[in-house]
Amino acid sequence: MTIEFTEPLLRAMEAQRHSASALTKQTRFLDMLGASPGEQILDVGCGSGNFCRSLAPQVTPGGGVIGVDREANAIDLATRLSTVEVPSTLNFAQADGNDLPFEDQSFDAVVCISVLEFCEHPSNVLAEMRRVLRPGGRLLVANADEDTRVYNGRDRELGRRITRAIADRGHDPWLARRLASMLIAVGFQLEQEAVLVDLEREFAPESSGHTHAHLWQEHLLRAAGISAQDYDRWLADLEACAEDGSYCYSVVTYAYLATR
Repeated sequence: MTIEFTEPLLRAMEAQRHSASALTKQTRFLDMLGASPGEQILDVGCGSGNFCRSLAPQVTPGGGVIGVDREANAIDLATRLSTVEVPSTLNFAQADGNDLPFEDQSFDAVVCISVLEFCEHPSNVLAEMRRVLRPGGRLLVANADEDTRVYNGRDRELGRRITRAIADRGHDPWLARRLASMLIAVGFQLEQEAVLVDLEREFAPESSGHTHAHLWQEHLLRAAGISAQDYDRWLADLEACAEDGSYCYSVVTYAYLATR
């Protein structure tokens, strides 16, 4: 069943991006991309626009950031959340990554973070992003390897069942480990590869693991055959581990900087 990216879900995802581990990754992504004043940058699958808002100050003066997402709810929320010093620097539009509404060679850089696993044809999206890049233009793409997203709990069978359901919410939970070969296949040249690990020991509302554990609950109850009772039991198990000091959350993210 397709995930419904409602405003409550988008706002929860926005909150997760403010966790310490997510902010650390964002800083690394910004360093890898190395945006400069005057550049034109496209963010494909921008969601609520968090990364776009971080990029906008880096391309001023003279540059611009455009965030696109296929979900109208995402574009509406991103527009409402966006407050930047130079408003004309940052714009949002509804668009599908399989058919980007831009001319060939329109951008100096393209960004695509935590998106491709939800795409039915990710290679098509990569090819479209390459098409709109100028020669020598940069693509920053990153995705979590979903089967590395793990929680410590006492009930192994229940934990495995729910974390597998979380991993399988997209089209391809192993996409991240295939990204390098996919980029090369559509004509990109790899410049940098980073393997980033989130590691948390506290199950607190502001943490990435806590947010992620609650983020997909509604979808999994509808689509993955998980009962509300089992999900509540899993969350209680994580809380118990947090109380006795044995809680742990971890996930591996693959990030690439590639050029056309």
